[in-house]
Amino acid sequence: DDDERSIHDYSYRPEPIFIGKSKHNLYMGFELEMEIGSRDTTMESGKYAAQVLENVAYLKQDSSITRNGKDGFELVTHPHTLVAYQEQSQTLWNTIDTLRDKWGARSWDTTTCGLHIHISRKGFSSGAHTHRFIAFIYKNAPEMMKFAGRKSSYARFNDVWRFDEYDRPYFSLAHKLDPNAPTERYSAVNTQNEHTLELRFFRGTTRPSGVLSAIELAHASVEYTRDMTLSDVKLGMLKWDWFYDYVEANNGFYPNLYERMSKVSRISLKNIE
Repeated sequence: DDDERSIHDYSYRPEPIFIGKSKHNLYMGFELEMEIGSRDTTMESGKYAAQVLENVAYLKQDSSITRNGKDGFELVTHPHTLVAYQEQSQTLWNTIDTLRDKWGARSWDTTTCGLHIHISRKGFSSGAHTHRFIAFIYKNAPEMMKFAGRKSSYARFNDVWRFDEYDRPYFSLAHKLDPNAPTERYSAVNTQNEHTLELRFFRGTTRPSGVLSAIELAHASVEYTRDMTLSDVKLGMLKWDWFYDYVEANNGFYPNLYERMSKVSRISLKNIE
């Protein structure tokens, strides 16, 4: 019966539809939480979005919205390549615009909504590549938080710090990479999912350019660390400044990311404008 609903239960998991072709099997999906308004408005807008986005995305209930006395839903896309999001998804972006402009959907200026990017594990070339990617995210926590527009207990950056026998902190990703070790779901990079790594630290937004900038950051981070060597790491290539140079050199491929990255140095987490 759940298949017939416009807004599904949170546990709803349809068979994924992969959109686009990827040389490295690098697919991404996003979850965008939105506050809509009244229950009637939520159902009306949900019915519209579900019909328009069939086989592209689906809608789910989200307790983090409703527990705060609001109403709304989570828009979840099927796996896309970056190019598919950029060049073949105008219906998706038009729908998000319509939800905002016609039904008053809100995400950025709320206390409940986030944007999560799922990246296919098969898109990584090796365990070492996965390690470099996660290390890059965490070692640039200040820039990642400012780029994302928030610091959140639902996307913590401090879960990679452990303490030795003398209570001295040290950086470790062992628990993030070991499928049998305990790891934290509410962390910047959630590694609990079998088929994906989940970037949880973005503030939600109903501006397509904002969503695309997050998707492009995810993609660029994977590709930037793909062929990086140990010597490169020792040289300092995991630093944000090196990554900025990489994005600048490939700005045609990452236009939304490049535009937003140029503003990161001026962003304050105390002012979400």
